[in-house]
Amino acid sequence: MNSDDYLKLKIQEGEGYKVEYKEKIANLDREIVAFANAAGGEIFLGVDDNGEVKGIDITNALQSQIVDIARNCDPSIQIHLKKCSNENVLIVQIDEGQNKPYKCKDGFFLRVGPNSQKLKRDEIIQFINNVGKIHFDETINRKFQYSKDFSQEAFHHYLKHCGLELKNRTEDILLSLNLADKTNASLQMTNAGVLFFAQGPQTFFPEAYVTAVRYQTNDRFSIIDKKDFFGSPITQIEESLAFVLRHMNVAAHFDKKAVATRQDIYDYPPIAIREAIINAITHRDYLYDGAHIYIHMYPEYIDIENPGGLYHGLTLEDLGHRSVRRNRLIADILHRARYIERVGSGFDRMKIALEENKNPPFEVMATNFFNIRFFKRAPDFNLQKLTSRQLAMYYLLLEHKKMSKKEIALALKVSEDTAIRELRILIKNGLIKKEGEGKATRYFFIDQGN
Repeated sequence: MNSDDYLKLKIQEGEGYKVEYKEKIANLDREIVAFANAAGGEIFLGVDDNGEVKGIDITNALQSQIVDIARNCDPSIQIHLKKCSNENVLIVQIDEGQNKPYKCKDGFFLRVGPNSQKLKRDEIIQFINNVGKIHFDETINRKFQYSKDFSQEAFHHYLKHCGLELKNRTEDILLSLNLADKTNASLQMTNAGVLFFAQGPQTFFPEAYVTAVRYQTNDRFSIIDKKDFFGSPITQIEESLAFVLRHMNVAAHFDKKAVATRQDIYDYPPIAIREAIINAITHRDYLYDGAHIYIHMYPEYIDIENPGGLYHGLTLEDLGHRSVRRNRLIADILHRARYIERVGSGFDRMKIALEENKNPPFEVMATNFFNIRFFKRAPDFNLQKLTSRQLAMYYLLLEHKKMSKKEIALALKVSEDTAIRELRILIKNGLIKKEGEGKATRYFFIDQGN
């Protein structure tokens, strides 16, 4: 497609996320910066806002001026110029920037839909955080005073989790873990170090805590119990998990082959809940200072939510397959304390634990918050609720594993219609399943794990 046909197509489409019309070059730097900060785009010089070609005098001086405008952005932006031969229109092509954020003399701009919007202070901070230019946990905390605010008790507790002994000076260990920096003989802690080893982490980060709530019904008004968990991330993990376990039903299961062997069956597998809590504390957006982590326990499901959606570059489909860490230092500290086994394995452990405990798969949602939902395990069906005929049918399929309705009717000496009625009750209660159609229909025993 030649440049003139391309121009006609773009005018038909109208302005959009990646297309901007400009009659003149006034404020061109804003548009260039906005596209570089987003997904790239094209500016059509010589076209007015209504899509009417007005034309512009394309001279070498004009092209040099445009290149200088892009070069004077901070950092410089590489652009490409393309002339439309039959029209006096110049296309300025901008690729998505690889060194975001970009700014011009008037500030930071971002393409939002068909418009370029100037970012406010908090929006700039959030944008920089999203593109990974600020790592909260690795930033030095200037308010923390090591001599006054450091908790030796929390530090010793952490070393115990790591299986380490205090053989070196505390300061040397903090420096080797990248939790501190030493300049002018003064030790300065990173935000991660403050979270783990401050005497009161919430003094510095008021929203860095967990609230757990148990509800009687599936709404947020019928509260049975509510607790806030403060302290270090490790303390929050341990106390949050204890809260969930305390409010969880536990059933005893005895193996048929070894009656004396007892196994506790939980509504939710503790491993999965633990992993989700660790994930929330590790990957929450600590720069999002208007909210904290919540654990909502409803009668039939549990929601665990943390501030900050998916980290820049991740999609829901990437979970469990790709690992991009928002807080690299926090993840490393928890890994050393044996809370995180290996990168990206938490979602696999949750899936396996849920399958083994016979829970439905978890669900995840991500907007400005990341939410993971666990569904309660269905209770084992009580065989004592079955009639003698239904019980006989159940054990018949237990023995043969797979049978047709005719085979079942003959074995139990009942009509096929009666067999069908009883089979439907067993299916409804999840004890057997039906596969196939017509004469090929077969009924299968479902192993209950007993």
